[in-house]
Amino acid sequence: MSIKHIKSLENNCWQVGEVELGSKFDETLEPTGTYAQTVEGFGGCFNELGWDALEALSEEDRKAVMDEIFGEGNCNFNYGRVPIGANDFSMEWYSCDDVKDDYELKHFNIERDKTYTIPFIREAQQRQKDFWVFGSPWSPPIWMKTKPAYNFGTIRMEEKVLDAYARYFVKFVEAYGAEGVPVKQVHVQNEPMADQKFPSCKWTGEDMRDFIKGYLGPEFEKSGLDTEIWLGTINGPFMDIIMGPSTLFSEFYDQWPNTVLSDKEARKYITGVGLQWGGKHILDHISMSWPEMRIMQTESECGDSLNSWKQMEYIYGLMWQYFVHGAERYTYWNIALPNDSVSTWGWKQNSLVTVNKETGEYRYNPEFYVMKHFSQYVKPGAKRITTKGHWTSNALVFENPDKSIVVLVGSNMNNAREFTFSYGEKSFSCEIEPHSIHTFVLE
Repeated sequence: MSIKHIKSLENNCWQVGEVELGSKFDETLEPTGTYAQTVEGFGGCFNELGWDALEALSEEDRKAVMDEIFGEGNCNFNYGRVPIGANDFSMEWYSCDDVKDDYELKHFNIERDKTYTIPFIREAQQRQKDFWVFGSPWSPPIWMKTKPAYNFGTIRMEEKVLDAYARYFVKFVEAYGAEGVPVKQVHVQNEPMADQKFPSCKWTGEDMRDFIKGYLGPEFEKSGLDTEIWLGTINGPFMDIIMGPSTLFSEFYDQWPNTVLSDKEARKYITGVGLQWGGKHILDHISMSWPEMRIMQTESECGDSLNSWKQMEYIYGLMWQYFVHGAERYTYWNIALPNDSVSTWGWKQNSLVTVNKETGEYRYNPEFYVMKHFSQYVKPGAKRITTKGHWTSNALVFENPDKSIVVLVGSNMNNAREFTFSYGEKSFSCEIEPHSIHTFVLE
């Protein structure tokens, strides 16, 4: 019996081969036999600048890219993220209702989305029969904020504003549904601790708690929607956390997620917690204190537009961290960007695919391949199996619904290292090259 072996190195990002059964080395990885969370899939965000880039490709090339990312035999992305209104990778800033003081939402519309995000999503739907999206606003309509600007500012905690904003969410879900795009989750605010140059809105934990239990939850209940409400996308004051004392983790957790989740009336409306960026530091706080809450990663960290191998190695470690701590999904950020990779306010970022809009050429970047290492082989419904041994901090093991076993191994070391995987009476060995990513599939 041979085991399928896919590996990526900086000079060759996708090599497919086999390894034979049999043990050679004593640096081991073994499943404990204990099942952890169920993995529900992988996805990416439908940003306007991404669709604008892909439209510069020929129809044949655009089809090839979409097949690679969403095709069931390829990256197999089975859900996506969509901004409710503009985000930092929209072509300009807007909301779904820009008419001042329109508390009755008579002017609510998603007409702009029909030009950019919905055509992008429909391409994915052609390749995934049950494809869906989760939505989150970067900013409410500016007339709902303390200052009438998309960037910076906070929500106005006034009854007429909060009532209208809850109905705004309902209208968005209903409008997308009417276009044939199911919105299965809403995450109440993108990065509610971030006061940014791009569309953003700060919330305190108390404000989010009161909005969910007093307005959003009851409005969803009244509307009959089966769309889930998630406490997301939680970022955290990540520079303070990284640079400051460890007590900041607990302070951030108590002041924000725990303030919302410990309120029974708010919690009854919440399905799970979405985390990104600094939110990764409180994964254990959430999973240990609120095990009934599902956890998902909602935005992979964006890089610096260099699309380097070093950043890809960091993303592998980030994926390891989220899955080891209970995440059921991992969401990439920019699916595609043009060569300059720059947002509307000047932040250059990474993407799965880079498009040269002048020549119509494209390339897959290293982070495309690390996503493919996971998403092509770890199928929806897979169970993560906990492990022990010398490779535990570098590896992940999953059992797919068809009982195949997927082993992922990454190394940032400068030297090669021996690796043996033992599963019951079966085992195999392989040398793990410096700075490499590996997927092994045991049918």
